[in-house]
Amino acid sequence: MKKRKPSSNAARSGKKAAAKPRAKQASQPVGDEVTQSAAFRRATADAESYLGDSRQLRQLVEDAVGKINIIPRGPFADTWPYLMAMIRVIRAYDRGEYRDISSPKLLIIVAAIIYFVSPFDVIPDWIPVLGHIDDAFVVSLALKSVRADLDTFMAWETSKV
Repeated sequence: MKKRKPSSNAARSGKKAAAKPRAKQASQPVGDEVTQSAAFRRATADAESYLGDSRQLRQLVEDAVGKINIIPRGPFADTWPYLMAMIRVIRAYDRGEYRDISSPKLLIIVAAIIYFVSPFDVIPDWIPVLGHIDDAFVVSLALKSVRADLDTFMAWETSKV
């Protein structure tokens, strides 16, 4: 019986070959896929018109509250309280109760909520659990820009009590 020669350097040296890195799961959205999507661009483009139309803003808040009541919180993890604050700041702004936020920051919040309520985005909402991962990603992306503003808003809310 002939002894086989090792076929690779790793086998000759007696070391295990390094494992190949696994590819990312196709079911999870990659940041660029979301931010470059037509749904995200549409949400950002629509945000300014929503701020100029109180009726649209109220409907957006109503839609967001309706969706919050039926979706799983899991994909949102630590961002859930901030998602709720985003909705409340839009409501307070529309009512004229809170205006201590810059227009660019408010536009980011409104765009994130528009994307959140849209059922037709990178991963459609009708797909159980996975359908909300891209929504959670957009909320966390917006949060990177507006966290301090939302903290200020929540402190303002607390001071009113």
